[in-house]
Amino acid sequence: MKIPRRLRLLVLLALLFQSPAPSCFGQLSSSSSSEREARPVVVDFLDIGQGDSILVRSPEGKAALIDAGPTRDGAIRTLKSKGIRSIDMVIVTHHHSDHYGGMEQVILNYKPKYFVATGSSHTTRGYLKLLQTVKTEGITAVEPTGKERKVDLGSVLLTVFPQPPTDPEEENNNSIGLRLQYDAFSVLLTGDSETAERQWWAAHNARLVRDCTILKLAHHGSHNGTDQRWLDLVQPELAVASLGKDNEYGHPHSETLSLLRSNDVPLLRTDQRGTITIISNGRTWNVVKPELARRKRTKSDADVASTSGDDKGSAGTATTRTSTRRR
Repeated sequence: MKIPRRLRLLVLLALLFQSPAPSCFGQLSSSSSSEREARPVVVDFLDIGQGDSILVRSPEGKAALIDAGPTRDGAIRTLKSKGIRSIDMVIVTHHHSDHYGGMEQVILNYKPKYFVATGSSHTTRGYLKLLQTVKTEGITAVEPTGKERKVDLGSVLLTVFPQPPTDPEEENNNSIGLRLQYDAFSVLLTGDSETAERQWWAAHNARLVRDCTILKLAHHGSHNGTDQRWLDLVQPELAVASLGKDNEYGHPHSETLSLLRSNDVPLLRTDQRGTITIISNGRTWNVVKPELARRKRTKSDADVASTSGDDKGSAGTATTRTSTRRR
């Protein structure tokens, strides 16, 4: 008798997550003041087409990969071209192939210590194969719970948001939420979360969302991935969108672009700029390539350097350095 795909997923999930990790499940290295001063945190929004893949590297050289794009080899080629030699943990924000498509090759090549994913029953043959690879390679699997979980990536703190009740109809609303914090610098990553999931976090965990330096737009800049209430909470200094050039979905949507403009939030896009690399020493942050978009000066942005330009309706091009608001 052929076993239904969802039942096979549930069996694999039971095997993978049978030993739940504690709320603080990862201390992937200790930090020292000399290492911290010598190197910044580096966040790469990888150019892998119509999908997400974000690489985080701590000052101590520890690395986490959040999602791995749509294709089997896209993420691994990009990582190797950047000279990445090790990855300590990987996260699949939700079970759509534009987020997990390249993760199997990442696991086979880098053998990370942790694999983080939800227990959503939404599945495909490709996702089942990925879970089997995780099990075969002996990777420790961790599932988000109703409580926040923390990972010490050296001196960088990754917080995994409490997971909302499962949405059986919309897998985007089963996305994992993450906040990266390095002193005053922070990045908010919420997969493809749509309105319902973001509203749940805003209602139950607003402090994890509030005042983030960099916002990765949910759902590739779709109109259902960003709204005014979300921007009011996050108050980002810069938004980043991961998407493919001339994609069939029309991402980023015009409603999102207009919303960002009206809130004076600059936008950088992987379809226009390629891989976007942001570095921070915890006090200031820079866009290594391309140049940072301009913001209007405010009391909290007093040290922002000025420039000019327009980025095809995003929010402008700009200099490479700004002061981070203290949280």
